[in-house]
Amino acid sequence: MKKELRYPLFFIVITLAVSWSYTIVIFSKPETIQFFPFIMLIPATVGIIMNAVRYRSLKRVFKPLTNRINLKSVLFAFLYPVLFLAITAILVVLTGFGELNTDKLSGLALYPSLGTIAFGFLLIFGEEYGWRGFLLKELAEAKGKIFAAIVVGLVWAVWHGPAVFELATFTNMENPALISIIQMSAVFVFSFPFAYSYFLTNNILPPMIFHFVWNFYNPLLLGDIYMNKPGIVEGNILYINGESLAGIIIGLPFIFWYIYKYKKA
Repeated sequence: MKKELRYPLFFIVITLAVSWSYTIVIFSKPETIQFFPFIMLIPATVGIIMNAVRYRSLKRVFKPLTNRINLKSVLFAFLYPVLFLAITAILVVLTGFGELNTDKLSGLALYPSLGTIAFGFLLIFGEEYGWRGFLLKELAEAKGKIFAAIVVGLVWAVWHGPAVFELATFTNMENPALISIIQMSAVFVFSFPFAYSYFLTNNILPPMIFHFVWNFYNPLLLGDIYMNKPGIVEGNILYINGESLAGIIIGLPFIFWYIYKYKKA
């Protein structure tokens, strides 16, 4: 094994093993299913421990949060998911796959509470430190930014699989296996704008903002694919959601742009 790939491989194996084991345990009893969001803390926990053991320095451990960010990275982190979801909503309504529920439009004026923001960013830090702050960084340094985004996308997608399957089963959605495959494909597609938002500053704060905006507005506008709940635009979540077929199709152009941008990097 090449030395530069040793830590990323250890991270992948440990994170997936712990996460999948956690999923099996919490979904074994109805009363523990409510704890499934805490799976998001596992990637950061593994990454922080590995960095602490390797560097023995708090400065190095928290470096993914201390690099200077810029306005471009913050604007991209906010505007990309907002515009993506708006375009998706418009297209699914125009094509007849979704129907706008005007009674729910007032929901767009809602803002997350301070408690929601604090708790949301804590959980999102759990993912972003692991996926972007650790794994993406390590792979990019070893094999380049295109290779890194592809591998992180694959691992991130596979990481989601068991939890999505169990949630689809729990909420009585038809064909949980198909839902898992489609959602994992959407996660892979979205790994590229997430990677780009990280590489703008090598700081995980922009991806964290991106992640929070997505997690708040995607279920509000296009429905909650995890809990099978409709949003402002109603229809088959498997087709219209940002983490379903619509998200995959509309997100594909960014992958080609990303590869073109970093093919010489």
